[in-house]
Parts: sequence; structure tokens; C-alpha cells
Amino acid sequence: MQPKRIFRSIAAFAVLIAPLVVFAHTPLKSSSPAADSTVSEVAAIEVEFHGPVRLVRLRLAQGETEIPVGFAASPEPAASYSIAAPGVPAGEITVEWAAIGADGHTLTDSFRFTVDPGMAGVAGN
Repeated sequence: MQPKRIFRSIAAFAVLIAPLVVFAHTPLKSSSPAADSTVSEVAAIEVEFHGPVRLVRLRLAQGETEIPVGFAASPEPAASYSIAAPGVPAGEITVEWAAIGADGHTLTDSFRFTVDPGMAGVAGN
């Protein structure tokens, strides 16, 4: 009987603490353009996290070619960012980002989207 009680206590603790561990790392919630989407043009890259983070890197690339954007590392935490990105060329674009969460851990990830000027009326911003 004692092992069952211990198991239940551990299981209850895990259920209660799991959401705190997930949100401590504040992953990317959404982006515009959205991952795997196709848009006609891009004026800005918008990223939203599940909580405040300091965005310390945002890099756009087409293949091995970096695309210059108006990014500067964030001195203060925020849950969402909009980075000017004029002149993003047609084709598949990779967005690489890094952010420091409230717990001090650095998160890095990337997503891709495609710019197709023939997609009339589907702007990505």
C-alpha cells in the first residue's frame, strides 16, 4: 500500500510542475509569416512567445545568403516583436532566432516560409 501512495504523490507532483517547466522556457507561440506558409510579400517579421523573452538574434536567409533586416537585440523582455524586413526576395526564406527566457535559458529555433509575388493579396504582415 505504501508504494502506491508514493507513486500517486509523485504523479500528482509531476502533473502540477509540468506546466511550469514548459512555460519557463517560453517557446515561440506564433509568427507572421507563419511557418510553412506562402505569402506575396513581407514588410516585417513578427514573432510572439508564450511569455516575455529577450530576443537576442533574428536572422533571415535564403539558402546560404543572409538577408539584412532591421534587427537589434532586445534590452528588455517582451512577449512579441516586430522586425522590419523590407526587400525580402522571392523564394524560400529561413528565419533563425534566439531568445533568453525568464529562467535565463537561451532558446533557439527556426522556421521557413516562401515568398511568391504571384500570391496576390496574401501579404505576410
